[in-house]
Amino acid sequence: MLLAAALLLSGCAFIVIVGSSTQAVRIDSLPPGARFTVQDENGRSVAEGYTPQTVELAKSTGRYFGKKHCQVMLESPGYVPVTLSLEGKSNLWYLLGNIPLGGFPGWLLVDSFNGGMYNLQPEHPRPFLSPVGARS
Repeated sequence: MLLAAALLLSGCAFIVIVGSSTQAVRIDSLPPGARFTVQDENGRSVAEGYTPQTVELAKSTGRYFGKKHCQVMLESPGYVPVTLSLEGKSNLWYLLGNIPLGGFPGWLLVDSFNGGMYNLQPEHPRPFLSPVGARS
C-alpha cells in the first residue's frame, strides 16, 4: 500500500519537475533585427523586443486544460510584416511519462492546470521577411 502511494505521488512530482509552467522560445527572423511583439489569446502583449531574442512564455492560461495560443508579430522597415502562431501541443512526457508511475493525478490534476503538459510550437520561429515590393 505504501509503495502504491509513493508511485502515485511521484507521478505528479516527476511531471511537474520535467514539465515546467513556462518555456523559453527563441524568436528569430531572416534578416535579423526585426521588432517583435508576442500577444496572448486575450490580445495582451506578453513579450517584445528585437530578433534574435529568447523570451520566457507561459504554457497555460491557468484554466483546466487551458493551453496557450499566442501570436508573434514581426516588423522591420522595408519589409512586409509577418504574423505567426505559437500553439500549445501535448508533450511526450505528459502522454507517456505518467504511465509507469501510475500518474492519474499528473494527467488529470497537476499538469492540466500548470501547463506542464504542453510545449509551445514552433519552439524556434524563424520567418523570412520579404522586402516590400518583392515578387514571390
